[in-house]
Amino acid sequence: MNVIDFLPNDYLARRSRRRANLVCLAVAGTVVVGMGLGMGWLYSNMARTAQSRIDIEQQYSQASQQLEQLKQLEERKADLLRKVGLSTTLLERVPRSTILARLTNYLPRGMSMTSLAMRLEDVDVRLSELPATDAAKVAAIAKAAASKTGKPETVRMKQFTFRLDGVAPTDVEVAEYITRLNADPLFRSVDLQFSEELATKEGASVRRFELVFRLSPTAEKVMGSAVPDGVTVRAGGEGGAS
Repeated sequence: MNVIDFLPNDYLARRSRRRANLVCLAVAGTVVVGMGLGMGWLYSNMARTAQSRIDIEQQYSQASQQLEQLKQLEERKADLLRKVGLSTTLLERVPRSTILARLTNYLPRGMSMTSLAMRLEDVDVRLSELPATDAAKVAAIAKAAASKTGKPETVRMKQFTFRLDGVAPTDVEVAEYITRLNADPLFRSVDLQFSEELATKEGASVRRFELVFRLSPTAEKVMGSAVPDGVTVRAGGEGGAS
């Protein structure tokens, strides 16, 4: 029995091509949608990562500023403590007015001070200069003695050192001034750094000098003592040898 097909010969082929095209369009649409979703997710992650990086950089910058401020505060604290310790130690032992008064009273006639500087530094102090009643210094001496063979002659400790600049008519007055300072138990190791000729505006010549000396370890004991024997103080800050 013959079957009569009324469909065109290319109908089935065209229908197959349409189905294939629809399937390809669906697959392509799915891929495009997937790529769009993927790109959106990547962009969102990149935006969150960039924002996180910005936040971290801001936190790092704030932390750096806080650390710098803390460092500055620590430096200010250390500097203030050093100044307070320096001032307190000097004021407790010997008032600066007392030191300045003695230095001024010992000036020979015609001599004057131009500047006076003070600083705290480590120096070698002879054992004979230390007060025996000072427990801390005695302990330092004992420690130094234990770390060496034999008895040490000096011990290193913090002392106030002064630098005095002045002018005098001649070197005779400078030598006299050094003698008077050495005679005062408030001062130790008075040394002349230099003495040179200096011309004034009036054409006269004077001697410019510089002295370096230390405050005695027993300064608090001799603070209230009178002017040492051998020196007579006159009014106006000028003294003369008696």
